[in-house]
Amino acid sequence: MAKKKQPSIKYNYSGIKFTIRQRYESWYLDFYYDGKRIRRDTNIPATKDGLNEVKRVLIPEIAASLLDKVTPPYEDKEWTLDAMAEVYWTLKKGSKMREHTLQRNKAHYYNHVSPFFGSREISTILPMELEQWQNDLLQKYKASTVQKYRSVLYSILDKAVDNDIIQKNPLAKVTAPKVMIDLKPSLEEKADPFTEDEMQLILDHANMYKRNHYLRNFILLMFATGMRPGEMTALKWSDICFEKKTIRVSRTRMRGKDGPPKTEASNRIVDMFPLAEEALRDQYEHTKNHEYVFISSKKKPFYSHDVIAVNFQRILKQVGIKARVLYNLRHTYASHMIRNGVDIVYISKQLGHENPNITLTIYTRFIEEDDEKRLKKIAEIGTKMVTFKKGDS
Repeated sequence: MAKKKQPSIKYNYSGIKFTIRQRYESWYLDFYYDGKRIRRDTNIPATKDGLNEVKRVLIPEIAASLLDKVTPPYEDKEWTLDAMAEVYWTLKKGSKMREHTLQRNKAHYYNHVSPFFGSREISTILPMELEQWQNDLLQKYKASTVQKYRSVLYSILDKAVDNDIIQKNPLAKVTAPKVMIDLKPSLEEKADPFTEDEMQLILDHANMYKRNHYLRNFILLMFATGMRPGEMTALKWSDICFEKKTIRVSRTRMRGKDGPPKTEASNRIVDMFPLAEEALRDQYEHTKNHEYVFISSKKKPFYSHDVIAVNFQRILKQVGIKARVLYNLRHTYASHMIRNGVDIVYISKQLGHENPNITLTIYTRFIEEDDEKRLKKIAEIGTKMVTFKKGDS
């Protein structure tokens, strides 16, 4: 029976990265200096006391003989992937990563990575194991989904490389799954707006939910403003100005916490059209004594918009309308505005897009005109163009 290979011990002294291994009955040193690899048997017994002698006596002597100046050592523990991941999440929490993005990435890791490699020491994870893991995932999920799981793992392993826990990222040797390039945002590629008749059916049926008095107002306000679901659940009465007819969007709500909106452009002032005012004034009668505009049946802010999305799907099913996500109310607002000839730059700002090109990319197919509108526009634009005198010839 083959003898089990003993794990190596990483030890950094004054910038020299030593690897200590057990070889036969003694400790063995392996390190690089000045671009050269140096390996030697210490002849010190492979015991706990012997390991302390290697770290506290032998290695400092080697460092002192090679360097002009030495600094106190730090010892690298045997890092498991889970231990490295915990450090990675802590560092990310102090960064600019949005809270719901952090929580989503943690879920990806603990559901699809940790069960396979979490308890393993990072230095023992091989590229061929990672390739098999990736191939197994591709049997269950789309390449784009596997790419998300892979990206989280890659970042954690890169952090291990940055801190000299491993020398190379083993996932770098595994080819990433091919993903079709998608030029449209993931949520907005499925723009499938509701018709006016469908909206009437939805609103009529939402009125039947007396227990969830907020539902009709939520749907109507989203249709009338184009706000994102997370922005809606984060809305506070302090953001509403009935006098100036404005709605300030400055946060989004995910997993029980308020965070910054999707992009810098998402921080915006939305105009309050009559339908939006109707929804807000009705909602005010129900929640005016609360901080948030929309609250749950427990009189608390929504944990997320998921429960609203579920109730919305129930309405669609009950009235026989094709199933579409709650986000399509935003698309309905945009397409409705476009079809009614509203300026695309104005629509883009109201939606919180970075620039009008994004709006056009998503909604160009909704810019339709009949001949009557087209001829009227030709006449209007024609009067604004420069005119020239007719020549004699």
